[in-house]
Amino acid sequence: MSTTNPPPANTPPVATSALLNVNYGAVSILSMWLYEYAITFDDEITFLRESRWSIVKIVYLVCRYLMFPFVITNTFRFLQRSLTVQQCKSYFEFTSFACATIIVCAELMFLARTYALWRRSRTALIIIIVNFTVFLIPAIVILTAIDTVVTMVPVSGITSCDDNSGSNVTVWAYVLLVIGETEILISTLYRAVRYYREAGGRNRLLAILVQHNTFYFCCSLASSVTMISTMYLLQGQDNDLFADHTWDTGYSNAPLHVEFEPEADNPIKSAVE
Repeated sequence: MSTTNPPPANTPPVATSALLNVNYGAVSILSMWLYEYAITFDDEITFLRESRWSIVKIVYLVCRYLMFPFVITNTFRFLQRSLTVQQCKSYFEFTSFACATIIVCAELMFLARTYALWRRSRTALIIIIVNFTVFLIPAIVILTAIDTVVTMVPVSGITSCDDNSGSNVTVWAYVLLVIGETEILISTLYRAVRYYREAGGRNRLLAILVQHNTFYFCCSLASSVTMISTMYLLQGQDNDLFADHTWDTGYSNAPLHVEFEPEADNPIKSAVE
Protein backbone atom coordinates (compact mmCIF):
# COMPACT_ATOMS: atom_id res chain seq x y z
CA MET A 1 0.00 0.00 0.00
CA SER A 2 1.43 3.36 -1.00
CA THR A 3 1.38 6.30 1.34
CA THR A 4 1.78 10.02 0.76
CA ASN A 5 3.28 12.50 3.14
CA PRO A 6 0.84 14.99 4.64
CA PRO A 7 1.05 18.63 3.62
CA PRO A 8 2.46 21.13 6.07
CA ALA A 9 0.00 21.90 8.83
CA ASN A 10 0.02 25.66 8.45
CA THR A 11 0.20 25.87 4.66
CA PRO A 12 -2.81 27.88 3.37
CA PRO A 13 -5.38 25.37 1.99
CA VAL A 14 -6.17 27.59 -0.99
CA ALA A 15 -2.48 27.83 -1.88
CA THR A 16 -2.05 24.07 -1.59
CA SER A 17 -5.07 23.54 -3.83
CA ALA A 18 -3.68 26.03 -6.37
CA LEU A 19 -0.35 24.18 -6.51
CA LEU A 20 -2.14 20.87 -7.02
CA ASN A 21 -4.25 22.38 -9.81
CA VAL A 22 -1.04 23.50 -11.54
CA ASN A 23 0.17 19.89 -11.47
CA TYR A 24 -3.14 18.62 -12.85
CA GLY A 25 -3.06 21.28 -15.56
CA ALA A 26 0.49 20.37 -16.60
CA VAL A 27 -0.43 16.69 -16.98
CA SER A 28 -3.63 17.60 -18.87
CA ILE A 29 -1.74 19.82 -21.33
CA LEU A 30 0.83 17.08 -21.93
CA SER A 31 -1.93 14.51 -22.56
CA MET A 32 -3.86 16.76 -24.97
CA TRP A 33 -0.70 17.71 -26.83
CA LEU A 34 0.36 14.07 -27.27
CA TYR A 35 -3.16 13.15 -28.41
CA GLU A 36 -3.26 15.98 -30.95
CA TYR A 37 0.13 15.00 -32.32
CA ALA A 38 -0.89 11.33 -32.58
CA ILE A 39 -4.06 12.02 -34.58
CA THR A 40 -2.28 14.42 -36.97
CA PHE A 41 0.89 12.35 -37.42
CA ASP A 42 0.00 11.25 -40.99
CA ASP A 43 -0.65 14.83 -42.09
CA GLU A 44 2.58 15.88 -40.41
CA ILE A 45 4.61 13.36 -42.42
CA THR A 46 2.88 14.38 -45.66
CA PHE A 47 3.60 18.03 -44.99
CA LEU A 48 7.27 17.40 -44.21
CA ARG A 49 7.81 15.27 -47.31
CA GLU A 50 5.81 17.14 -49.94
CA SER A 51 5.91 20.82 -49.03
CA ARG A 52 8.75 22.93 -50.35
CA TRP A 53 11.31 24.34 -47.97
CA SER A 54 10.96 28.01 -47.07
CA ILE A 55 11.54 30.35 -44.17
CA VAL A 56 7.94 29.94 -43.05
CA LYS A 57 8.31 26.14 -43.02
CA ILE A 58 11.47 26.37 -40.91
CA VAL A 59 9.72 28.72 -38.49
CA TYR A 60 6.81 26.27 -38.32
CA LEU A 61 9.11 23.33 -37.56
CA VAL A 62 10.85 25.26 -34.77
CA CYS A 63 7.49 26.25 -33.29
CA ARG A 64 6.06 22.75 -33.64
CA TYR A 65 8.93 20.62 -32.40
CA LEU A 66 10.28 22.90 -29.71
CA MET A 67 7.01 22.09 -27.95
CA PHE A 68 8.39 18.59 -27.27
CA PRO A 69 11.12 19.64 -24.80
CA PHE A 70 9.08 22.61 -23.56
CA VAL A 71 5.98 20.67 -22.49
CA ILE A 72 7.91 17.66 -21.19
CA THR A 73 10.37 19.79 -19.22
CA ASN A 74 7.58 21.91 -17.76
CA THR A 75 5.64 18.82 -16.69
CA PHE A 76 8.74 17.19 -15.24
CA ARG A 77 9.53 20.32 -13.25
CA PHE A 78 6.00 20.47 -11.81
CA LEU A 79 5.94 16.80 -10.82
CA GLN A 80 9.55 16.20 -9.80
CA ARG A 81 10.25 16.39 -6.08
CA SER A 82 13.44 17.21 -4.20
CA LEU A 83 14.87 19.50 -6.87
CA THR A 84 17.68 21.82 -5.87
CA VAL A 85 17.58 25.57 -6.35
CA GLN A 86 20.03 25.35 -9.24
CA GLN A 87 17.98 22.65 -10.97
CA CYS A 88 14.83 24.73 -10.59
CA LYS A 89 16.58 27.78 -12.02
CA SER A 90 17.78 25.74 -15.00
CA TYR A 91 14.24 24.52 -15.68
CA PHE A 92 12.81 28.04 -15.44
CA GLU A 93 15.47 29.52 -17.71
CA PHE A 94 14.95 26.86 -20.38
CA THR A 95 11.15 27.05 -20.29
CA SER A 96 11.26 30.86 -20.47
CA PHE A 97 13.54 30.72 -23.52
CA ALA A 98 11.48 27.98 -25.19
CA CYS A 99 8.20 29.79 -24.48
CA ALA A 100 9.49 33.05 -25.95
CA THR A 101 10.84 31.25 -29.04
CA ILE A 102 7.53 29.45 -29.60
CA ILE A 103 5.57 32.70 -29.26
CA VAL A 104 7.88 34.48 -31.72
CA CYS A 105 7.64 31.67 -34.28
CA ALA A 106 3.86 31.39 -33.97
CA GLU A 107 3.39 35.13 -34.33
CA LEU A 108 5.74 35.27 -37.33
CA MET A 109 3.83 32.49 -39.10
CA PHE A 110 0.48 34.17 -38.73
CA LEU A 111 1.85 37.61 -39.48
CA ALA A 112 3.14 36.13 -42.75
CA ARG A 113 -0.35 34.77 -43.42
CA THR A 114 -1.85 38.16 -42.68
CA TYR A 115 0.61 39.70 -45.12
CA ALA A 116 -0.49 37.14 -47.74
CA LEU A 117 -4.16 37.97 -47.09
CA TRP A 118 -3.37 41.57 -47.94
CA ARG A 119 -1.78 40.40 -51.21
CA ARG A 120 1.68 41.46 -50.10
CA SER A 121 0.67 45.07 -49.86
CA ARG A 122 3.48 47.45 -48.95
CA THR A 123 1.19 49.30 -46.56
CA ALA A 124 0.23 46.04 -44.84
CA LEU A 125 3.90 45.10 -44.51
CA ILE A 126 4.71 48.41 -42.82
CA ILE A 127 1.77 48.02 -40.42
CA ILE A 128 2.80 44.45 -39.56
CA ILE A 129 6.42 45.43 -38.92
CA VAL A 130 5.37 48.37 -36.74
CA ASN A 131 2.93 46.16 -34.85
CA PHE A 132 5.55 43.49 -34.25
CA THR A 133 8.13 46.06 -33.15
CA VAL A 134 5.91 48.14 -30.88
CA PHE A 135 3.84 45.43 -29.18
CA LEU A 136 5.15 41.91 -29.62
CA ILE A 137 8.90 42.43 -29.23
CA PRO A 138 8.60 44.40 -25.93
CA ALA A 139 6.21 41.76 -24.57
CA ILE A 140 8.59 38.94 -25.43
CA VAL A 141 11.58 40.84 -24.01
CA ILE A 142 9.70 41.38 -20.75
CA LEU A 143 8.81 37.69 -20.50
CA THR A 144 12.40 36.55 -21.07
CA ALA A 145 14.42 39.33 -19.42
CA ILE A 146 12.64 39.41 -16.08
CA ASP A 147 14.80 37.96 -13.32
CA THR A 148 13.71 34.51 -12.25
CA VAL A 149 13.14 34.33 -8.51
CA VAL A 150 12.99 30.67 -7.54
CA THR A 151 11.02 29.89 -4.40
CA MET A 152 11.36 26.47 -2.82
CA VAL A 153 7.99 25.05 -1.77
CA PRO A 154 8.36 22.52 1.04
CA VAL A 155 4.90 21.03 0.56
CA SER A 156 5.35 17.30 0.39
CA GLY A 157 3.92 15.56 -2.66
CA ILE A 158 3.10 18.70 -4.66
CA THR A 159 6.15 20.37 -6.21
CA SER A 160 9.69 21.42 -5.40
CA CYS A 161 9.72 25.07 -6.37
CA ASP A 162 7.83 27.92 -7.95
CA ASP A 163 8.72 30.95 -10.03
CA ASN A 164 8.02 33.94 -7.84
CA SER A 165 9.03 36.62 -10.36
CA GLY A 166 7.30 39.97 -10.49
CA SER A 167 3.79 39.18 -11.67
CA ASN A 168 2.88 42.84 -12.24
CA VAL A 169 5.53 43.17 -14.94
CA THR A 170 4.45 39.88 -16.51
CA VAL A 171 0.84 41.09 -16.66
CA TRP A 172 1.92 44.08 -18.73
CA ALA A 173 3.71 41.78 -21.15
CA TYR A 174 0.48 39.90 -21.79
CA VAL A 175 -1.43 43.19 -22.05
CA LEU A 176 0.93 44.21 -24.87
CA LEU A 177 0.33 40.84 -26.56
CA VAL A 178 -3.43 41.36 -26.33
CA ILE A 179 -3.20 44.83 -27.88
CA GLY A 180 -0.95 43.69 -30.73
CA GLU A 181 -2.97 40.57 -31.52
CA THR A 182 -6.26 42.48 -31.38
CA GLU A 183 -4.94 44.87 -34.02
CA ILE A 184 -3.85 41.97 -36.25
CA LEU A 185 -7.18 40.18 -35.73
CA ILE A 186 -9.11 43.29 -36.75
CA SER A 187 -7.01 43.67 -39.91
CA THR A 188 -7.57 39.98 -40.73
CA LEU A 189 -11.34 40.25 -40.25
CA TYR A 190 -11.46 43.44 -42.30
CA ARG A 191 -9.63 41.75 -45.15
CA ALA A 192 -11.89 38.69 -44.86
CA VAL A 193 -15.03 40.82 -45.19
CA ARG A 194 -13.63 42.55 -48.27
CA TYR A 195 -12.62 39.20 -49.76
CA TYR A 196 -16.09 37.69 -49.34
CA ARG A 197 -17.68 40.78 -50.87
CA GLU A 198 -15.37 40.70 -53.88
CA ALA A 199 -14.99 36.96 -54.51
CA GLY A 200 -18.05 35.56 -52.82
CA GLY A 201 -15.99 32.96 -50.96
CA ARG A 202 -15.12 30.91 -54.06
CA ASN A 203 -11.41 30.63 -53.23
CA ARG A 204 -11.27 27.71 -50.78
CA LEU A 205 -7.56 28.13 -49.98
CA LEU A 206 -8.04 31.76 -49.06
CA ALA A 207 -11.10 30.88 -46.98
CA ILE A 208 -9.10 28.31 -45.00
CA LEU A 209 -6.32 30.86 -44.51
CA VAL A 210 -8.79 33.37 -43.08
CA GLN A 211 -10.38 30.76 -40.83
CA HIS A 212 -7.05 29.56 -39.45
CA ASN A 213 -5.79 33.08 -38.83
CA THR A 214 -9.00 34.13 -37.12
CA PHE A 215 -9.13 30.97 -35.01
CA TYR A 216 -5.49 31.29 -33.94
CA PHE A 217 -5.71 34.93 -32.91
CA CYS A 218 -9.00 34.34 -31.07
CA CYS A 219 -7.41 31.47 -29.14
CA SER A 220 -4.30 33.51 -28.46
CA LEU A 221 -6.38 36.43 -27.21
CA ALA A 222 -8.43 34.14 -24.97
CA SER A 223 -5.24 32.58 -23.61
CA SER A 224 -3.63 35.95 -22.89
CA VAL A 225 -6.76 37.33 -21.22
CA THR A 226 -7.04 34.15 -19.12
CA MET A 227 -3.39 34.48 -18.11
CA ILE A 228 -3.89 38.11 -17.08
CA SER A 229 -7.02 37.29 -15.09
CA THR A 230 -5.38 34.30 -13.41
CA MET A 231 -2.27 36.21 -12.35
CA TYR A 232 -4.41 39.08 -11.04
CA LEU A 233 -6.83 36.87 -9.11
CA LEU A 234 -4.18 34.55 -7.67
CA GLN A 235 -1.79 37.30 -6.67
CA GLY A 236 -3.25 37.39 -3.17
CA GLN A 237 -2.91 33.63 -2.82
CA ASP A 238 0.75 33.81 -3.81
CA ASN A 239 1.28 36.43 -1.15
CA ASP A 240 -0.34 34.14 1.42
CA LEU A 241 1.91 31.27 0.41
CA PHE A 242 5.20 33.14 0.17
CA ALA A 243 4.76 35.99 2.66
CA ASP A 244 6.02 33.83 5.51
CA HIS A 245 9.23 32.08 4.56
CA THR A 246 8.73 29.41 7.23
CA TRP A 247 6.32 26.47 7.15
CA ASP A 248 5.69 23.73 9.65
CA THR A 249 6.88 20.58 7.90
CA GLY A 250 4.35 18.37 9.65
CA TYR A 251 6.96 15.83 10.71
CA SER A 252 8.29 17.54 13.84
CA ASN A 253 8.07 20.77 15.71
CA ALA A 254 11.08 22.11 13.82
CA PRO A 255 10.20 24.71 11.17
CA LEU A 256 11.84 24.62 7.74
CA HIS A 257 13.53 27.87 6.81
CA VAL A 258 13.20 28.65 3.11
CA GLU A 259 15.71 30.72 1.20
CA PHE A 260 15.00 32.54 -2.04
CA GLU A 261 17.15 32.84 -5.14
CA PRO A 262 18.89 34.81 -6.68
CA GLU A 263 19.30 36.74 -3.44
CA ALA A 264 20.92 33.73 -1.77
CA ASP A 265 23.87 32.11 -3.51
CA ASN A 266 23.69 28.85 -1.62
CA PRO A 267 21.12 26.09 -2.14
CA ILE A 268 18.12 25.81 0.13
CA LYS A 269 19.06 25.15 3.70
CA SER A 270 17.05 23.84 6.61
CA ALA A 271 17.87 24.96 10.09
CA VAL A 272 16.47 23.81 13.37
CA GLU A 273 15.63 26.73 15.53
